[in-house]
Amino acid sequence: MVTPAIQGPRFLAPGDKLGKYELIRQIAVGGMAELYLGRTVGIEGFEKLAVLKRILPQYASNAKLVNMFLGEARLAATLHHPNIAQVYDIGGEGGDFFFSMEYIHGEDLGRLIETALDGGVPLSLDTALTFACGLCAGLHYAHEKVGADGRPLNVVHRDVSPSNV
Repeated sequence: MVTPAIQGPRFLAPGDKLGKYELIRQIAVGGMAELYLGRTVGIEGFEKLAVLKRILPQYASNAKLVNMFLGEARLAATLHHPNIAQVYDIGGEGGDFFFSMEYIHGEDLGRLIETALDGGVPLSLDTALTFACGLCAGLHYAHEKVGADGRPLNVVHRDVSPSNV
């Protein structure tokens, strides 16, 4: 169990560091966490983009919420499926708790639907079915996932929404 360090909230801006990642921009803010696009740089020009999910500063001193957040990261890291963003690693420094995930370039389903409606051109049946099948395949995999001991992990995604697809 993690015992958070007591310190004031830290608000992040492009160019700030979170672990080994340099932040490029904020992507979204949710009820418990915020998402950033970041990059890590290595030798010989190696560069990797990632999404960083950081617990919101106002919750970073709450041990119960931090442990729930880190538990989410540990569980998500066990999921390996083409329709689920891969979790790379987890970090904590100076009161910031975060995990990094695969960056998937493109628009989320919510924006695609909004753009289609604004343009008066609905998504095609083929496109809608492709999204639905991919979403269901990823959820089915997660729901059926078992641990190393062969027991079901009982994964339930509680935030299936167009903005998360």
